[in-house]
Amino acid sequence: MGNSFIDLSAEQNAIHDVLQNMGLLHAGNSWHITPLTGGVSSNILKVTVGNRQFCLKQALPTLKVAKEWHAPLERVFAEIDWMKTVAGIEPNAVPKILGVDKKNLCFVMDYLPAEHYHNWKSQLLNGEIDIGFAEQMGGILNNIHKKTAKNNELAALFAYDDNFFSLRLDPYLGEITRNCSKYSDYILSILHRTQTTKIALVHGDVSPKNILRGPDGPVILDAECAWYGDPAFDLAFCLNHFLLKSVIAKSKIDKERLLAAFQAMSKKYIAGINWEPTEDFNLRAATLLPCLLLARVDGKSPAEYLQDQDVDRVRRASYTLLDHRYTQLKDIQEFWKKEIGL
Repeated sequence: MGNSFIDLSAEQNAIHDVLQNMGLLHAGNSWHITPLTGGVSSNILKVTVGNRQFCLKQALPTLKVAKEWHAPLERVFAEIDWMKTVAGIEPNAVPKILGVDKKNLCFVMDYLPAEHYHNWKSQLLNGEIDIGFAEQMGGILNNIHKKTAKNNELAALFAYDDNFFSLRLDPYLGEITRNCSKYSDYILSILHRTQTTKIALVHGDVSPKNILRGPDGPVILDAECAWYGDPAFDLAFCLNHFLLKSVIAKSKIDKERLLAAFQAMSKKYIAGINWEPTEDFNLRAATLLPCLLLARVDGKSPAEYLQDQDVDRVRRASYTLLDHRYTQLKDIQEFWKKEIGL
């Protein structure tokens, strides 16, 4: 498939044909393309046709990161399927899909203007920390998992095990086992457990950079890692970002609010678990979280806002957490309070 791949960001004529085949562009329409930034795994283009605006997304074969990282192009279908499924559960939490082009491995969805849909990562880094929004996000994430849990039809539709391994398990957990021999056996056991746990529909990249604060609440983007697996991955993946950002937060109040967001999101989520014993979920999330924390400094996708001294600090704290092997998220939260001086 690599030889036939057409990079739409460099082929205006191909984009024209894609839009025309979707019925979004007609003869005589004025139109133009504006590249959007932020993604490392896809072309993301703003398409203006007359007075209408769309967003076109196309999966890339090689991710735009420092370490070599290839991923299956077919992951675009996982994202499309996830968005369509979630639209029936939390319709306000996903953009509407307007067209799909299987040949060019792309789709078009609603364009959500930045003046009305604010990027959550940017706000958290700027000290705008809405604890209620974090709680709301925890409830939405729980509802998606709850409504998709133990569903054989969805398990078959989202059997994207190879995608999830290529995009998440290997570049995150696999990579740190290659860089950290002391904990490699333990981390590999967490990787294997995650790989073989099949409970609910998982987004796989629930990061603040992929969440918008819209007028009707959270909007979740970038579901190309979607897979039927362990819902604990989604919660731990998002909670990890509160810990990372608290390391660089400028004030004590910001640090406190980031950990309050951690608590609000995890508490709201865990209160809604009905598909398995709460302690089983909590154990998987709490033992996975230190691995994900270490992965953001020594994996293939390091957090770009951490300076060298922050990286060392996060690495040391991750090692300590891997030694402790806490089984509840609240224990990690308490540990982190002390770690950042609260």
